[in-house]
Amino acid sequence: MNVPIESLEGIAVGDAVVYASHGIGHVTQKERGADDQVEVVTLLFAEGLSITLPTGKALQLLRAPSGETEIAEIQRTLRAQPSTMHDSWQVRMKTTKEKVTTGAALKLAEVIRDGAHRQPRLTAGGGLRELSLAERQLYLKARHLLANEIAEARGVDSTDADDWIRVQLEQSSGRPTTSGR
Repeated sequence: MNVPIESLEGIAVGDAVVYASHGIGHVTQKERGADDQVEVVTLLFAEGLSITLPTGKALQLLRAPSGETEIAEIQRTLRAQPSTMHDSWQVRMKTTKEKVTTGAALKLAEVIRDGAHRQPRLTAGGGLRELSLAERQLYLKARHLLANEIAEARGVDSTDADDWIRVQLEQSSGRPTTSGR
């Protein structure tokens, strides 16, 4: 659903883009080669990280931030019932890691939805089911990345965007969820 970037010519310095698992970055520089084609693009992230990508890599790894159509899809995903999760920690972990690594907004929403439903709760057998430490870290990373993208798309603070995520999760289950903060 997210729009891939087909050409760096339409991107200006200052524009926001999404870089896979790093999230929202802003274009700070576009260097042109001898043939006046963009050869590299430099991105700056909120955490101070700066990355310079050659055109080929940039076209593979960058996408436009989600718009309202994608945010409506994210909302539906967050409110949906969790996917049937494999009981094997290794399989769940691999799947979750792949989703976070793509940085795709809907995949992040799936990780958040499933992780929120997997927070400490009693199972039918009376045992406690919860996220492992590694799964929790991926859940928090996904929540951070998605909140930042929603904040950029809607022009709000990331805290407000995270609150919006929490509300969507509550609409799904009717129970409070663990904060992403």
